[in-house]
Amino acid sequence: MSVSSKPVSSARDRLLEAAVELFAVHGFQAIGLRDLANYLGLHAGSLYHHIENKQSLLFELIESGFSDLLLDTVHRTKRARNPRERLRLFIQAFVAFRFNEKHTLMLMAREVANLDTEQKAQVIQLKNRYASLLKSIIDNEDREPGTPDIDNCPMTGAVIAILFGQAQWYSVETTKAVLTETLTTVISGIIGHHKKILIQGIS
Repeated sequence: MSVSSKPVSSARDRLLEAAVELFAVHGFQAIGLRDLANYLGLHAGSLYHHIENKQSLLFELIESGFSDLLLDTVHRTKRARNPRERLRLFIQAFVAFRFNEKHTLMLMAREVANLDTEQKAQVIQLKNRYASLLKSIIDNEDREPGTPDIDNCPMTGAVIAILFGQAQWYSVETTKAVLTETLTTVISGIIGHHKKILIQGIS
């Protein structure tokens, strides 16, 4: 008797996989629980054995997405030997997430507005932790002794917007390695130019 090495997905796992795909492709507001149940070949009422409601399902998908991205980013950037390598590894983690969890990334980018106030607050905490990690990298990249401490919060937001934005718009076939190096080159250049302008303004 042979035993398959592939793990068997639970009913809840299949529900989460279906929900993230349908919400990403069609939009959260366009998909009801009946649509989700029909997609899975189930009765709508049976979904309540696995979830509280549609909004809590969306929150779980978005919250777990940000948590996974943050955890992998922290893990990768710990290996860096200098700030520039940390930036590359930060971008590498995002690119890996983009390739592996593209539907989840779409929800993270556009469906937070459909969460309630408490859920949004929890997601914002995760987003702030992610932004703080990037800010610490930008603060230290190519910083020479005696260089003034520059408030780069707008730059941090701009870099995150570039990452999430290209993931929504850029559909040309490429590889993780090529996209990582392209984004690292572009973002490093933008950060360097931004710092030169600010330093000139201070001096």
